[in-house]
Amino acid sequence: MASELIYRGHENENQPQATNFDLPKPSKPWLSITHFIRYILRENRLVFVLIGMAIATIFFTFLPSSSTTYPLHPYRNYESLSDSYFPSEKTQVTTRVNYNGFKANVNLGGKIPLGLKRKGLRIVVTGGAGFVGSHLVDRLMARGDSVIVVDNFFTGRKENVMHHFGNPRFELIRHDVVEPLLLEVDQIYHLACPASPVHYKFNPVKTIKTNVVGTLNMLGLAKRIGARFLLTSTSEVYGDPLQHPQVETYWGNVNPIGVRSCYDEGKRTAETLAMDYHRGADVEVRIARIFNTYGPRMCIDDGRVVSNFVAQALRKQPLTVYGDGKQTRSFQYVSDLVLK
Repeated sequence: MASELIYRGHENENQPQATNFDLPKPSKPWLSITHFIRYILRENRLVFVLIGMAIATIFFTFLPSSSTTYPLHPYRNYESLSDSYFPSEKTQVTTRVNYNGFKANVNLGGKIPLGLKRKGLRIVVTGGAGFVGSHLVDRLMARGDSVIVVDNFFTGRKENVMHHFGNPRFELIRHDVVEPLLLEVDQIYHLACPASPVHYKFNPVKTIKTNVVGTLNMLGLAKRIGARFLLTSTSEVYGDPLQHPQVETYWGNVNPIGVRSCYDEGKRTAETLAMDYHRGADVEVRIARIFNTYGPRMCIDDGRVVSNFVAQALRKQPLTVYGDGKQTRSFQYVSDLVLK
């Protein structure tokens, strides 16, 4: 052991000793900064950088602002309408809305930062091939949203939405809302249900199933994916009202066993389900009680007042007025309804 230690010590004695010249030189970080400053100042590079910044500032200052604009006449392909058909901001319409609107935040004229535009929503519209539903689809498509139409074509027609075929933001699904449906969307507009007496009396059991089971399925979807939910209800929830005009706090005068009850009570139950999901599951809900609406794509023989008058006038038949003729109605054009 001792001899080994002596040998190692002898080996260390023969090794050269490190000198100060062999140590690495300390780094000088300020040298890199100095080189960068000299590079910028050389050959007037700083002047060119400042000139480029000035040109960019002038360009973005005077560039016209982008804005989202909508056509004044989204229904021009169907009828030639004057501007009087489309309401101004102060126009009073007869749609009854329980909650303050169902609107998206859309810029209609202010400046939008360059490169930023309104993000389109993904929306499902049940009953979107029907009279009101197809006009709503037109409005949403014109706004830049992606729309999925779900319809079983009981009263809806494929021709009402055919002009959107080929648009990558449009989808059409033939489906009955009585059966569950799984989709990923931001908003749900639930319009699925026959609305005219001729249609909802044809199969009253199917009508009330659509109102109850269909609404339950769509509310369950809204809860599952966190989507906002709009239920299109009706003035029929007031039944045969004793108060004119009806206010939102009026509960109505209803007949739960009449021939129209499949529709009236079905919509009342749908409203109840919507409010229970709002209170119990925190689903964001809107309820719109729609009154008498008319316009293009309306079925001419659906039994409603305006369509009856138009059909009888075209056939040169006497106009039929029910009762003593003293009853009143609130009418609105379909474009006024969907623009709200």
